[in-house]
Amino acid sequence: MALALIKKSILRPNNVRKSLEIFCNATRNHWNYQYKPGPYPKTAEERAAAAKKYKLSIEEYEPYPEEMGYGDYPKMPDIGADSKDNFYPYDYPEFKRNFNEPFHVKHEIIGEDRYDISMRPRVPASEMLVWFFGVVGGSFLLFWWLEDYKIGRPVVAKQFPRDGPHYLFTAKE
Repeated sequence: MALALIKKSILRPNNVRKSLEIFCNATRNHWNYQYKPGPYPKTAEERAAAAKKYKLSIEEYEPYPEEMGYGDYPKMPDIGADSKDNFYPYDYPEFKRNFNEPFHVKHEIIGEDRYDISMRPRVPASEMLVWFFGVVGGSFLLFWWLEDYKIGRPVVAKQFPRDGPHYLFTAKE
């Protein structure tokens, strides 16, 4: 990317300032104003411009609803990084994404080491609840039923010399 910016700035001298702004912004490592989503597209031309901005075709571009406040940002499919194909040749394989691919709105939540939004559990949640309450309830019932039957090692009271003789090793008459 840096090489492409340098080539563009050499070929067009009026782009030198823009290239320097991008480099300075990258080195300062804070928000770039160009990444901010635009206003919600209301007409077909605005939708086409937003689709072009995010490098999507007009058919696959769909913004979030206006009341959510994401502007013209595209609604990406809810696929977590853990559910993506491991053998696809990604540009950034450690993140499982390609260059210029838009981020999901919940990208910080659905990373490969976090919650997988598209994962379907092997067991439904209702069955998990039944098993959980069955085990907890069964344990409680066993505790309640066996409360009167204490189990322990049979031990007599501790014997101290001050309490008198306890064992006499003499023959009884």
